[in-house]
Formats: sequence, C-alpha cells, structure tokens
Amino acid sequence: MAENKSELNPELFDMMRRGQLSANKILNLISLRELVDKFASKPFLEGEKLQEIKERTGVEPDILTWGDYFQTEIASRYFDKADSEFSKIVDTIRFDLISAHLIFSDKPDYFVDSVRGQALVSKSIDSSFWTLEDEENVHLEILLDYYDQMGIGEKPLSISDRVWYESFELKQEAV
Repeated sequence: MAENKSELNPELFDMMRRGQLSANKILNLISLRELVDKFASKPFLEGEKLQEIKERTGVEPDILTWGDYFQTEIASRYFDKADSEFSKIVDTIRFDLISAHLIFSDKPDYFVDSVRGQALVSKSIDSSFWTLEDEENVHLEILLDYYDQMGIGEKPLSISDRVWYESFELKQEAV
C-alpha cells in the first residue's frame, strides 16, 4: 500500500482552504485517523479492488484505509458543528470502537446471531416508534459491523484506551 503523504486526507484540502475546518477540527481529524487505523486490522480496500481502481482511473484513490474513510466522512458530515461538538463526535467514535472490541471479542456465534436478529426486528419497526431498546439493538449492530468489517478484535486493547474508556464512561454518568 502506498504511503499517505499527509496526516490530513487530500480529499479535505479544499475544505481546509475554504476555512471550513478549524485548527481544532483538523487536529481531531488527524487523531481520529490514527485511532481508527490503530483499531482496524482489515483493509478498507482489498488488494484486487485497489488494483481495479488504479487500472480504471490511472491513480490510487485518496481513501485507502479505514482511518481515511472515517476522517473524510466525519469532516464532510460535521464540519459545520462547533469545535466542542466536533470533539464529542470524535470521542464518541473512539468510545464505540473500544465498546465494539469489549463487547464482541471472543463471543460465540449465537451471541452475534442474536444481536443481528434483534436489530433486524427493531429495524422492521418505523423508527418513530422505536423504544430505547430498539435504538440500542440497532446501535449494537452498528458496533458489530465495525467489529467485523474492520477486524477490530484482532489487536489487543491498549491500556491507554481502556483507561480513557473508563474515564469517558464516568464522565457520561456524571453529566
């Protein structure tokens, strides 16, 4: 895989030039990319798919890793949020990745099947009628998708992530 030239994905350079990304948002996006790539053990693009894109377009795409994907997705979706809100969004993603690791690592297939089944039932209901449990079922499936697609459980959870996670949970309860 080619080495990325910048900590900020080139897809975001225009947004930066237009002043849509504050220094704080840029720093958050850089740390988000590093964090996501630290958790992901599966590629965002498989080798054949990457080769196919290069043959079709003549260039390598800018979005090569899960970190690139999350960085560009969050920047383009939430650039208009206040810096403090933007930081909370990035923290929530970190919390979700750690949660996915803790919830799904070493779980049997029936647990995973149960999560998918409950989410399927909840998604069959109009979301305006969802209970808190329905919301949790759908969110749990999103975490499971991260876990599967990114290969989150392949790497051990770092002590710093565990400590951060526990302090984040305490802050959430205090709010």
